[in-house]
Amino acid sequence: MGFIGTTLAAVLAEAGFMVFGIEKDKEKLEQLKQGKPHFFEKGLSEILSEQTGKKLHIFGEIPKDKKIDVFIISVATPVDKDTKKPNLEYVKKAISDIKPHLKEKQLVVLRSTVPIGTTRDIVFPLLEEKCRNVYLSFCPERTVEGKALEELKSLPQIIGALNKESMDLSVKLFSRITPLIVKASSLETAEIIKLINNSYRDFGFAYANQVALICKNLSLDAKEVIDLANYGYPRSNIQQPGFVGGFKPGFVGGVCLEKDPYILINCSGIDGGLIKAARELNEGLIKHVAERVKEYIKEKKLSFAETKVFISGLAFKGYPATNDLRGSPAIQLLDFLKKAQIKRIYGHDFVVEKKEIENLGIKSCSMEEGLKDADVAIFMNNHKKYQELDIGRLVKTMKPGALLFDGWQLFDNKLKSIECINYESIGYKKKKNRLA
Repeated sequence: MGFIGTTLAAVLAEAGFMVFGIEKDKEKLEQLKQGKPHFFEKGLSEILSEQTGKKLHIFGEIPKDKKIDVFIISVATPVDKDTKKPNLEYVKKAISDIKPHLKEKQLVVLRSTVPIGTTRDIVFPLLEEKCRNVYLSFCPERTVEGKALEELKSLPQIIGALNKESMDLSVKLFSRITPLIVKASSLETAEIIKLINNSYRDFGFAYANQVALICKNLSLDAKEVIDLANYGYPRSNIQQPGFVGGFKPGFVGGVCLEKDPYILINCSGIDGGLIKAARELNEGLIKHVAERVKEYIKEKKLSFAETKVFISGLAFKGYPATNDLRGSPAIQLLDFLKKAQIKRIYGHDFVVEKKEIENLGIKSCSMEEGLKDADVAIFMNNHKKYQELDIGRLVKTMKPGALLFDGWQLFDNKLKSIECINYESIGYKKKKNRLA
């Protein structure tokens, strides 16, 4: 009952199915039993409150006395930090848990993101150890955090199945919640679709961010460059990473984009150099910011231990809103700053709770507290509430000549001309004075 499992369970219960959700983490289990989600997702709290104890029942293990027609596996498939290879132990453990309860002609749906061939070559043989006549499908989840409930009901559902019976049952299941079913010709086709979807997004973001870095190095404004390059020209549609309302080069985070390109590379049988290069470029943006902060501290002859650094936007993205810290660029930035012996780090987020922020080893604060007397301020996600700030007033409370790094060009129109601070982004740095 993580992000994927809980949102799907809520939508299935709302559609009239009797759903049994299994969560082994005791703290999360107790929250869910009370109809409370353990993460923020728009609309989820209301559905859980309404359906828990009625159509949705939460257990610590699979109940023995309940009639079960379908098992849905939605556990994590993390990628090893060093080798970048996927870990399928959670999938194997889930199958081990299911096997004692498995009966002939039950449907098992794998929803976790996995390397190509996993469903047929690993999951199916393990299930066959218990039942010879098992139905099996792979049905990837492709929702975006912050809009998951809406997209579960509107996005096309990809289905790859072991055989006709497996396909028919899977179609019958998902047709109850979404109007469009897309039948893949094989399990492997369905598996790769999720991987190429996310790898394509990652690549598009990487190209936009590469252009932004080039423009910054040439003292050009990336926003202007790309807006004009795209304007009225049918053969140019340079990516707009994540932000509503125009080109905004920015950080690429989240557990899916962090790992899915590596899963695709590892199971493709070829080098996958283009996909790997895109991932490495997006990962490198964090180091770019950290190095700029260290450079600024040295330029100003400040003490690393005494420099006040304020980071706002700790969740991996701000729009649609989430409190998910997994794969967050801000967390990776914190690691760089701490290694540089920067001690006075203050953190803020519109959704992440104070306790979670302080668990990161930094001081939780308000926007006003964070900016006041700050030497460096870094905005790491794109929450809509940033547009409501009187940012022109707030930056005047920072130290004179402070560095404000705007990771999403949230304030480009408001702060580029302000002289009391040094305003920068991934795609913009104020030009140095030049002789006429």
